[in-house]
Amino acid sequence: MNLREARFRKGITQWDLRMRTGIQQTRISLIERGYLRPSETEVKKFAKALGVKPTELQFESYGLGKSQISG
Repeated sequence: MNLREARFRKGITQWDLRMRTGIQQTRISLIERGYLRPSETEVKKFAKALGVKPTELQFESYGLGKSQISG
């Protein structure tokens, strides 16, 4: 499942996820929309906050192509 789906299933907002992970809400938004790829540390934080395994979270990339910003 993607990050947005996992967040909706847990019933929390991006702001709630920000408070649980320490990751900026704007960054969460960009990750959910596929403009940024999360670091391994961020994936682990998301998984812990959402009560899922890191391997259950899938992240798609679109929008920035080769100039995509990571981590």
